[in-house]
Parts: sequence; C-alpha cells; structure tokens
Amino acid sequence: LVLDEPTDGLDPNQKHEIRSLIRRMGEKKAIIFSTHILEEVDAVCSRAIIIDRGRIVANGTPQELRQRSDWAGAVTLRVSGMTASAVKENLSKLRSAKKVTAETQGTRITATVFPRTAGDGDLTREVLEATRNWQVEEMHTEAGRLDEVFRSITLPDTAKEGSK
Repeated sequence: LVLDEPTDGLDPNQKHEIRSLIRRMGEKKAIIFSTHILEEVDAVCSRAIIIDRGRIVANGTPQELRQRSDWAGAVTLRVSGMTASAVKENLSKLRSAKKVTAETQGTRITATVFPRTAGDGDLTREVLEATRNWQVEEMHTEAGRLDEVFRSITLPDTAKEGSK
C-alpha cells in the first residue's frame, strides 16, 4: 500500500484512527507513505528513508535517525540560585560536553549540555555529579529530533541552490 500524506487535514481523533489502522495493517503488509510531517514518522514508522533530490541520504529506524541529531543525549536542566554564566562555565568543563547553552528565565536558569557523542550516557552521570550541590528543579535527557536531522542533511544542498 502506498500513501501520500495519509493524515493531512485530519483532526486529532481521525489522525489517531488512521495511525492505528496503518500500524495494524503494517504488521502483515508493507506500507509506504510519503510525508513531510515528521510527527507521522515517529507515530507509525518502523523505518524511515530521507530522500533529497531523488537520492537516498538517510535510511534507518526513527530512533537510529534521531541519534544523528545534536540533541540526542543532551541534558537539559533548570536551576535556581546561580547566574547563567556560572552555570554555563561549570557545565562547559565536563569532559563529555561539546557545547552548553544557558538562559535566564525569571529567577531560574535553563541550561542544555550537548554531548560530544550522541547518546553518551557518561554525560548524564557527569551532569549529575557536577550539580549535586546545586538547586536543581528539573533535569531530563533529550531525545534526538528528526526535524533537525532532516534539516542538517537537506539544508546544505538547499542553501547552495539558493545562493546561485
């Protein structure tokens, strides 16, 4: 079965029903669909292929593709009682940290520590150790983002074309 944008224009209940139908049918049949809505890929696909200008540029499970995202394994935390510059400086010293962003939101700082290697479990342990005496209100590990992977793979070619 080949489908093109199977849930485009549907309300949330209809999307849920169509996704359930696709998953059930996909247990015994090959279903291929074309979509630019990456939420659909996460919701129903067991495999995703990104095609750019007629060429396959990525092929894998949605989880495998998400691991190619800079966000894969990043640790985001919200702390209070510190400045954004102090948070960024301290977290930037971590061995597994590639980059750190920190911004002030009222009296809290939201920081994200990006790993040198996607899915690096050491980063989470290092952040936990580094922040054990901080006033941490929230901390979680980020999943990779398919939209970012798509853009990083296809945008360079698009940017080149646009500059001609």
